[in-house]
Amino acid sequence: MDSVYIEITNVCNLRCSFCPSSDCRYEAGSGKPHTFMSSTLFRQCIAGAVDAGIENVYLHVLGEPTLHPGFALFLKDIKAAGLTATLTTNGTTIARAAHHILNSPAVRQVNFSTHAYAELPPSDARGHLENVLDFCRMALAARPDMYINLRLWNIGDSESGNWNKLMLARVNETFGTQVAPGNFCSRHKSFPIAGRLYLHEDSRFKWPKLDESTGNALQTKDERSAAGTCHALDTHVAILHDGRVVACCLDYSGQITLGNIADQNLAEILGSPLARKLREGFEKHELRHPFCQKCSFCKRFGK
Repeated sequence: MDSVYIEITNVCNLRCSFCPSSDCRYEAGSGKPHTFMSSTLFRQCIAGAVDAGIENVYLHVLGEPTLHPGFALFLKDIKAAGLTATLTTNGTTIARAAHHILNSPAVRQVNFSTHAYAELPPSDARGHLENVLDFCRMALAARPDMYINLRLWNIGDSESGNWNKLMLARVNETFGTQVAPGNFCSRHKSFPIAGRLYLHEDSRFKWPKLDESTGNALQTKDERSAAGTCHALDTHVAILHDGRVVACCLDYSGQITLGNIADQNLAEILGSPLARKLREGFEKHELRHPFCQKCSFCKRFGK
């Protein structure tokens, strides 16, 4: 395992239709949770990652990580621990976060979810895109080692077609390129723009969710597991904003909670009976948990 996803906040400043959790759509007076991971808990996450031999931190599950008041300090903590960071952001705050990102040697990759702009008023969408493209220009000059993905994860969504065309036109105009992805192909998703800057296309997927009463129930001996596999607990694990360790970066509601980083070492959690059974199932091409059986994303992985 080489990566851990850390959700440093469940708060977001956008209200995207594809976002699966109302918890990240905070509004003053709404009574909804407004949660930022504490610095103490974050350092426990980092220490656990180091002890487990993990090398890369993804600042993402849900929420917008750059909104966290301690974002810049967290980048320093990642660097001090000798880890690298991958940031996934909607880019709406990049103008104020750019300095911290560009000046952090720990940040090796930034993913911009530009498909979120398709649902915004045109003037807002264009403004955010221009700020993202400004960041890309600065990064190409100041951090040529940094990978940047401009994500369009809405291919096949007819309502996003006009935005996708506009964005692609601005990218080509800005960098003097002629990137023309053409027909979407699941085996060819990344298109080079300049240096380590890429356009990354993908189709929209449905986030898996079960009734919360399901809990951590695995299939019994008398029940047949669905066929399939996943990279969860092999290449990565995730930690939610409240410290719950979950098997998968798509498990935003903690339906496969393995433990809590505040109470237990990450290595111990990864060695728990539930984690072992899930991992064994993936190795045997068996989806043993109902949550995994509801996941459409894992169907992308072959045997």
